Amino acid sequence: MKLYCEKIFCFWRNCCKKQENSLVSIESTKMLTNEKEADNYSSIQPSQQIEISTFKPKDTTIEVSTALPIEEDTIFPERYLNNIEKDPSFKFDFSKNKLIEFIEEQINNKETFKPLVNKNGFDIYINNSGSIFNQKIPVIKMFYKIQKSSFTRKDVTVKTIDEYMNVPEKRLKFDTSLKDYQILERKNDEIYLLHYICKSPMMLVSERDVVDKRFDFYENDIYYDFSSSVNDDLISKDKSITRMFDHYSVCKIYEDNDNFHIISISQIDSKFNMPPALLSVQLPTRYKTWYDALVKEINQGN
Repeated sequence: MKLYCEKIFCFWRNCCKKQENSLVSIESTKMLTNEKEADNYSSIQPSQQIEISTFKPKDTTIEVSTALPIEEDTIFPERYLNNIEKDPSFKFDFSKNKLIEFIEEQINNKETFKPLVNKNGFDIYINNSGSIFNQKIPVIKMFYKIQKSSFTRKDVTVKTIDEYMNVPEKRLKFDTSLKDYQILERKNDEIYLLHYICKSPMMLVSERDVVDKRFDFYENDIYYDFSSSVNDDLISKDKSITRMFDHYSVCKIYEDNDNFHIISISQIDSKFNMPPALLSVQLPTRYKTWYDALVKEINQGN
C-alpha cells in the first residue's frame, strides 16, 4: 500500500518530483529502507523457495475479467507495459526472481538513499537521483514496524495485513484518503490492473488517480509486490481528475517474533509540488494516521 500526496497520501502514495528550486513532487501508496544497524533490516535476505499460490481472502471474491489473454511467457501482458518499459533501450527483467532481487537491492541500498526523517516510528529516506525508471523524480523509501501487541486479535498474520491493505472492500472501510479503489481486471491470481482515486488534499487542488499494473506474491510467508503505471490511453481519464504516473512502487511485508515490518519504496510523479522540508512533517504524520486506522480496522475484524 500500488499509500497512497503513492506514493497528497493515497496509501497516501507520497512522492517527490525534483525541481531546480528544490521543490519536490509528492505522493505515495507504499515506501522504504533503513540505515540503522540496530533495526538490522539490511540483514534480511529473500527466501530461496517461491510459494506456488498467492493468498486469496476466504470471505472476499473478486470477479476475474476474461478479456485478458494468458501469456505464460511474460509476467505482464504487453498492453500493460508503459512507453518507458516498451522502449528497446530499457532493460528490466519482470520475472519473479529478478523482481525479488530488485526489491531487496533497493531495500539494502545505503549509498544513494539519504535520511529524510525519523519520526513516529518511521524511517524515511530519499534518493534524489531517481532510478532506472526515471532519473529526475526522487524515490522515497520507508520502514515501519507494527508491534504485534498492538493487535487485540491473536490470528493476525502477514496475510491479514496484506488483505486489509490490498483488497478493495477492506481498504475502503478505513482509508479515508481514497475516493475509490478497485481492481479493473486480472491476468491471473497474482497480476492485475488497479485503479484508485485520491481525494483532494486541500482546496483548489484536484483529485488524483493512478492506474497501475501490480504483481503481488509470497515467498515463504514474505509478501512482495511491484507496481507501475500503464499508459494513459489504456484506461480513459476523467478530465476533472489529475492522473499521476507511478514509475514504480514496491512493498515487502514480513514478521519476526515481536513485530510486523512493512517496507515500501515509491517513485511517483504526483503532479503536485511540495518543499522537502514540508515532506519531513507531512509524511510521518499522514502515515501514522493511516497505519493507526489499519490496526484499528483489523482489530475490529470487519
